[in-house]
Amino acid sequence: MIPEPQRTYVLELWAELGCASADFVLVGGQALKFTVPYARATKDFDFVLDVIALRRNPGAVGAALDRLGYIVVPESRNFQFVKPIPNSVHTMRVELLGPEEHKRQDDIRVDLGGNVHARACVGGTIVLAESDVYEVEGHLPSGVASRAAIRVSRPHALVFMKCLAMDDRYRNVRGIRHHEHDRDSARVHVADIVDILAVQADPMHFREDLIKQFDRDPDLRVRMAQITRAYFTEDGSPGLVLYEEYLAANADLAPEQISRERGRALRLLMTLLFD
Repeated sequence: MIPEPQRTYVLELWAELGCASADFVLVGGQALKFTVPYARATKDFDFVLDVIALRRNPGAVGAALDRLGYIVVPESRNFQFVKPIPNSVHTMRVELLGPEEHKRQDDIRVDLGGNVHARACVGGTIVLAESDVYEVEGHLPSGVASRAAIRVSRPHALVFMKCLAMDDRYRNVRGIRHHEHDRDSARVHVADIVDILAVQADPMHFREDLIKQFDRDPDLRVRMAQITRAYFTEDGSPGLVLYEEYLAANADLAPEQISRERGRALRLLMTLLFD
């Protein structure tokens, strides 16, 4: 689950958003915490938004963020927001994402109304449909007990999103200036994919759900198949190289242990991701 101090401030955000919070779906590393018991630490919160629903009350999201003291991340285009957590070295960093089909022409932004945007997200509509509600309990900054119903991406949709993100970062579409950061991000996405697959109690049911979600968009099923073939076909495929690099940098394992873990990961990936 979401650790402190971020849990307190997610509850604060949910209380301020009110009914609009039902149109947010948690994805990314924070969503991983609802699926993987030992999920890696992350402080960022990524949300896919039901853009159509939120446009019925334009300006509501921006007003809520303003009231809570969030400011726009300078390098973003009004879809990333941050606020310091008082008496702490931590921050709350929020990124808003919207289904790609709602984006502006020749732009990566999706209009929400007011001066707040979401970043266009391939597969966002699938994520909105493939989510479950979790109860999160804790306290508001005032100390008052609070409870929030937070929609979280299901594991199979999260794997799909992670595959897209891995491919994007590995291909370094942002340019050479971001090469090292993007390669490291690609490694993390592969490790997250393996972690999600490893904890599935019913692997075949997971595989069925993974495939069925693409009934809404068959073209994305083709894209997913292209990614799995390109990255996870054999031991020397790019995805397995990225995973080995991740293990070497982040796990206290001997070379022979890394080799065994890479083999285990390949078997998982081949069994659960391939059509």
